[in-house]
Amino acid sequence: MKGKIYRVCVQKVLIYGSETWAMKGEDMQRLDRTEMMMVRWMCGVSLKARNRSVDLRERLGITGVAEVVERGRLRWFGHLERKNEGDMISACRRLSVEGKRLGRPVKTWEEGVRNTIEEWGLKKETAKDRALWKHGTCGKPSNPRKRGKMT
Repeated sequence: MKGKIYRVCVQKVLIYGSETWAMKGEDMQRLDRTEMMMVRWMCGVSLKARNRSVDLRERLGITGVAEVVERGRLRWFGHLERKNEGDMISACRRLSVEGKRLGRPVKTWEEGVRNTIEEWGLKKETAKDRALWKHGTCGKPSNPRKRGKMT
């Protein structure tokens, strides 16, 4: 029951709007740390007990915040890819800023999505087909034992 309440109430608030963030590694670590602090508290386990995070999440039946953020980002990317070329959102996505900048360019949202697509083994062209894209991003359960589907 704690896992369900956490997933529905707390996790949704924790990642609200994350589909549109240009996520840095530091931001993801902060979300992960916050989630694990709450998960350990719900399980009644201290950090000194040295329990694996995967085991604690499995006990509560929840998916890690990193995977939830990635799925949300991919879902939003698919939505944007299916938009018409003349749409305002499409025009804003292809906007470039002129001028010089010192150092490494700021990590963009598109760069984060591209990395996630590569990690998950998806193809960008698949996003045009809604059913196929949904199967690729949400079709694989993160915890097959919990859902009764052993693979």
